[in-house]
Amino acid sequence: MIDFMEKGFLWLLVPVILLGIYAYRSKVKNRFEFWIAYIVVFLIIISLGKPVLKTGEKTIYKKDTEIVILLDHSLSMEVSDLKPTRLIFALRKVKKLLKKLEDEKVGLIIFAEKPEIIFYPFEKITEADIENLTIKGGGPTDILSAFSVANSVLTAKERIVVLVSDGSDEDLSKVKDLIKQSGINVVFYGVATEKGGKVPGYNALSRLNMEMVKIAQSNGIYVKPSQTDEDISKILSYIKNISDKTKTVLLKMHYQTDLSPFIALFSLGLITAGFLMRRFGSVFIFLLFLAYPSYSGEIKGYFYYAVGKYKEAASEFLQEKDPENMYNAGLSYYKAGMYLNALSVLKKVKTDDPDLKKKVLYTQSLCYLAQKKYKKAEKLLSQLIELYPTEERIRKLYRFVNMVYNLRQKPEEKKTIVKIKEKKSKHFKTAPMEIGEKNPW
Repeated sequence: MIDFMEKGFLWLLVPVILLGIYAYRSKVKNRFEFWIAYIVVFLIIISLGKPVLKTGEKTIYKKDTEIVILLDHSLSMEVSDLKPTRLIFALRKVKKLLKKLEDEKVGLIIFAEKPEIIFYPFEKITEADIENLTIKGGGPTDILSAFSVANSVLTAKERIVVLVSDGSDEDLSKVKDLIKQSGINVVFYGVATEKGGKVPGYNALSRLNMEMVKIAQSNGIYVKPSQTDEDISKILSYIKNISDKTKTVLLKMHYQTDLSPFIALFSLGLITAGFLMRRFGSVFIFLLFLAYPSYSGEIKGYFYYAVGKYKEAASEFLQEKDPENMYNAGLSYYKAGMYLNALSVLKKVKTDDPDLKKKVLYTQSLCYLAQKKYKKAEKLLSQLIELYPTEERIRKLYRFVNMVYNLRQKPEEKKTIVKIKEKKSKHFKTAPMEIGEKNPW
């Protein structure tokens, strides 16, 4: 199906058609030169209408669900009750899970004594990122800190934390309280056996923390490791059931092909084939076809923009209210520091062009950022992240706005990382030889 992005220009065809009818009824109809010029002018007007061939439609959905995978790499993850070690086994499973969750907003945090954010939930994780992921084990475990950081980066309606760990040996009462208060859905992938195994370098036995199993079962699910992908399927099924409930239509995009280059090529062939190429008027028509400024104001607008007179540029662009020039006007107002004017114009831009829509939303977010309206800027940028997850400048701006917005929240609205004192182990059995004051796992 052929459609026109700028239908207003097609009204110019009315006088051209009337001219063609008149020429056909007069002596001009036998002049080959006239009809070549006539066809070229006709095609210029068609090109001004920006014809596109629509070949299909794509619906982009937004899911108000975010997932964070917490991967434990403490010393106890070096135990070999899962072959070759818990950590290597867990890392392989995490890589598979990340690949399967490519349509979800998923982040990754690794932790031992301190959590480290590897990927944020709004970042697009590539297959190369996953394959290049390597982690070394070592150090004690602080699951509470890991959950606190995960809670701070999750902003969606439905939030899921996939804990990939043996469960550690810490008091989990505060972890339980944090999960309950924050409403996090927990998947505990327990990378250990109930029998356990010896911690490298210590006469200590590390086994699965059954308290963490009970916490997960009360606030989500516990998944037992398997040599097949049955465990991954169980996690994916749980996430899908939650995620699909928040699924809404974000945007419907049309697959379309711009026909203007083909029209230009055809016109060039006509001009080259005829002797009109030797005439100045025909050369002018051809050059006009290549550039076709829609009005003199557009040329003035570009000139004023180039010399830094942004307010004057905006006024010139607004002489013709097609989407492209309205965007140029909004951008000019933004450059002039007139953010309210810019937003007023940009909000009126209606277009199906994905690239233009991207530029409009991005400039709007810059206007809100300049006005310190961080919540509105974050909302627009979250839409852009959905549409263009791999575009670096959008990702960087989103990170910045998210950081500033979170820093401005009231202290009582934030979840803090709380350190707890270690208690006597319930899940690790020590040999007669003392391990030492510091718990290594």
